[in-house]
Amino acid sequence: MTRISVAAIQISKEEAKEKNIDKAYKLAKEAANKEVDIICFPEKWNIKNGNPLKDSEYEDAPSIRCLERIASENGVYVLGGSIWEKDGKKYYNTSRLFDRNGNCIGLHRKIHLYKFEKTVFTPGDRLEPCKTEFGRVGMTICFDLAFPEVSRILALKGADIIFNPSFIASSGIENWHIYLKARALENRIPIVSVNAVSNERGEVWSGSSLIIGFKEGYESPSKLELTEGSSKEEIITANLNLDYARKIRDIRLSERSEIDKKIFNCLNSEK
Repeated sequence: MTRISVAAIQISKEEAKEKNIDKAYKLAKEAANKEVDIICFPEKWNIKNGNPLKDSEYEDAPSIRCLERIASENGVYVLGGSIWEKDGKKYYNTSRLFDRNGNCIGLHRKIHLYKFEKTVFTPGDRLEPCKTEFGRVGMTICFDLAFPEVSRILALKGADIIFNPSFIASSGIENWHIYLKARALENRIPIVSVNAVSNERGEVWSGSSLIIGFKEGYESPSKLELTEGSSKEEIITANLNLDYARKIRDIRLSERSEIDKKIFNCLNSEK
């Protein structure tokens, strides 16, 4: 039976990037001591406020080195939230997955850019689950999961779990939770979504991270098992049964009509 333990780190951000990197390293060490398999950070965990043109990093910058070190020193997978990155003349909001040896084995660039992001960043154009020892990991960033097609595509491509590092102001928490629960139920897939704690742009960013699994023994209707964070800096953990989720997902996806399948295949063939 494939069970994994996940940790969502609700970091309370500092003004200086160096302090955030140091805090992330220490919190990850604490999470690793809980014997988790994978650690996830929020979107833009390393920068408070910030200017993408000044604060975006190249691949060999300190934030990514920190994530590599966390993974290799603790022998855990690390979903590095997201970091503002620059690649040549382009800027991206990028999430990276590191294996237990600190190797980057997956990369996702935010596809659905939100408000001011559209003026700076180039959207990503790929949705590919990443293979790991415990299954395929689907990677999204925040606003990506507001659109049902994203999680459905990942599920149809074999994702066993979806991670959604986010940066959600307190005014958007209720909607965010609705989206997450809907995406999990639509696809019978566990979702780990992590938010930061901060005060930025005149708003409060109030944590409330959510890890969604499924209660065993309930197939129709399926029942969600929720682990929710508070509004403070903390590490929340949960154990997820990926085999059970696969079982009920196979049932749900088999219930799609032939018309659904034809539409999806047609859209896929046009790309």
